[in-house]
Amino acid sequence: MSSISSDQPASHQPAPDTPSSNQAPSAPDLLWNDDGLPLSREFDDPYFSVDNGLEESRYVFLQHNGLPPRWSGWQGDFSIVETGFGTGLNFLMTWESWRQSSKHDSAWLHFTSIEKFPLTLSQLQQALALWPQLNELSAQLFAQYPLPVAGFHRLVWPEERISLTLIFADVKEALPQLSGPVHAWYLDGFAPSKNPQMWSEELFSGMRRLSQRQPDQYQGEQPATVATFTSAGIVRRGLLGAGFNVKRVPGYGRKREMLAGSFNRRQGPELAPCFLHKPWLLQQNTQADDAEIVVIGAGLAGATTARALAERGLKVHVIDAAGIAQQASGNPQGGLYVKLAAGDNAIHTDFYLAAFQYALPYMRRYLGAADADNPYWSQCGVLQLAYDDKEAQRQLKFSQTRSLPEALVQPLDQTQAGKIAGAPQQSGGLFFPQAGWVSPADLCRTLLQHTNIRFTQRQVSTLQQIPQGWQIQCSNGTILQSSQLVLACANAATNLLPEAYLPLKRIRGQLSYLNPAQTPALHTVLCGRSYIAPARNGRLCLGATYNLRDDDTQLRDSDHQTNLDHLPDFGPQWQDLNKQQGMKLILGGRVGFRCTTPDYLPMVGAVPESRGFVHRFSGLVRNAKRIPAKAAPQYPGLWLNIGHGSRGLASAPLCAELLVQQMLGAPLPVALDVAEALWPGRFLLRDMVRRKLPPELAQG
Repeated sequence: MSSISSDQPASHQPAPDTPSSNQAPSAPDLLWNDDGLPLSREFDDPYFSVDNGLEESRYVFLQHNGLPPRWSGWQGDFSIVETGFGTGLNFLMTWESWRQSSKHDSAWLHFTSIEKFPLTLSQLQQALALWPQLNELSAQLFAQYPLPVAGFHRLVWPEERISLTLIFADVKEALPQLSGPVHAWYLDGFAPSKNPQMWSEELFSGMRRLSQRQPDQYQGEQPATVATFTSAGIVRRGLLGAGFNVKRVPGYGRKREMLAGSFNRRQGPELAPCFLHKPWLLQQNTQADDAEIVVIGAGLAGATTARALAERGLKVHVIDAAGIAQQASGNPQGGLYVKLAAGDNAIHTDFYLAAFQYALPYMRRYLGAADADNPYWSQCGVLQLAYDDKEAQRQLKFSQTRSLPEALVQPLDQTQAGKIAGAPQQSGGLFFPQAGWVSPADLCRTLLQHTNIRFTQRQVSTLQQIPQGWQIQCSNGTILQSSQLVLACANAATNLLPEAYLPLKRIRGQLSYLNPAQTPALHTVLCGRSYIAPARNGRLCLGATYNLRDDDTQLRDSDHQTNLDHLPDFGPQWQDLNKQQGMKLILGGRVGFRCTTPDYLPMVGAVPESRGFVHRFSGLVRNAKRIPAKAAPQYPGLWLNIGHGSRGLASAPLCAELLVQQMLGAPLPVALDVAEALWPGRFLLRDMVRRKLPPELAQG
């Protein structure tokens, strides 16, 4: 019988590997029978019933998880985890039923599916063509279906109140990276006799961890349910050992029996949540009332966060002293792309790959199709040039160690780069064909146009914690109160939270505007030491400078010259232009200030109470691997979304989605390792272990 009992808490065990992005997942080798049904050659098993796959899915997974009746009065988040996405049939029929059964505006369905061998888009389209009654939903899935990149992929349909998290990985890799709670399990995939590796101890122990949850604020105590098409003894014993009350029931069609049941968390000894997770990743403070949430900051981080909250049915009050998108988010154009790590920093790459792929349909949703007539964004591609030997070596190492589809990124030689750029180049580079540029200010304004969002231009001077949450003192004497507060105000967060340990860097950046009538043709965004985007509104944006510890808000000729000195990175014609014209090219410019962190990843999540954290976890200074099973002290109802640097167009949308899921206590859209890498307390923990905290804080 399966058992997950252990003498050592799970949080003390070595962390499992995050699903790696180094290798692209393999598409299955399919055989199509005379009826058009797909079969796996490797597992010698069909993807769905030869009788009626759609009706079998409804019978097995909907009926035996009791879903339509459960949904009729459901409020808040409902989470399903599926093993084996396959053709997506289970997801689509669940979506269809959710449409018909869910009645409450606050109800959201979060569907997570794990697939080791994802179908290609063409395979998916061929398989789902068998179900024309699902054509409308299938088309929406096809529009967002991700490229074959290992790891987490978040797809969202706000108007349907539904999300899909597709994980291209082995179940053994993926389950340890999932967060709960889970309300229903779909155990699909190929039969245990054909694919015994999936039906493993790791599957059942992961189910036990994710099925344990506190009573729901709306529904009270409701145990997780499970249903599976198989009645194999290995599966039944595994579920019983994991704490599920499970029984055999009549199967569908030719299958005599199947299994269904529910989780009994009182069965056997249970570990407290802080034993099952790293304590600082536990979601402790969730939004439990209908009060208005205050978001300080109306740039990319604040606007994406406010929109995500509003689409969950919550009222949001956005405050910014300067107005909407007036800092770095106010640049006329920004590059929508990522610079992926060439080394061993898998977490960095995993996050930015997921963020970039989430950002593309996000822009289409709010800014429309990126066609030639769209003034707000363009998918003209981004070419990262190998402008010197160091960058060339970095790109070569990236190409040798990463296996990514050409639709995402492709290496180009010098000739190919010149054709893409529209002018001869002195080197090759990495081309991102789906990338491009976005007007961040227009995006922010669009996002804040929602009936649940109101904006006030106001300066916040101080914050004070009160029993009801937070008191927000404004410079004009206005006092606001909110039970939930999000700081998305970049470096200003350090002034509002003087007790928090937030080692942020404020980087001054100056853009230079060039006259496109005087420059070579430009067909794509070019990146070297600076970036330059195709003309918009009669000017080219070149920049931006990188000035640390520089608070000057005025334009400087010296910084214009710095930008011009980077023009040779874009090819010989640009180099000659700089020599011939120089400062005559400048039409103007703009100064903005970026907020970055020491590891160049954003800070997203709950804010730890620094002194209390250091005191409670002081033992980690002596043994960093021995994590006490104690809750991590944090400020209740206080959240951060800052530190996006120059990559906010790619990172902010997914970070907003992550933050809102944390605020609502819902399953996260990213791997737990990625959530930890973005956790605002990571530098506090790191410097505490390294004994590098300031003396007044190190004493706890």
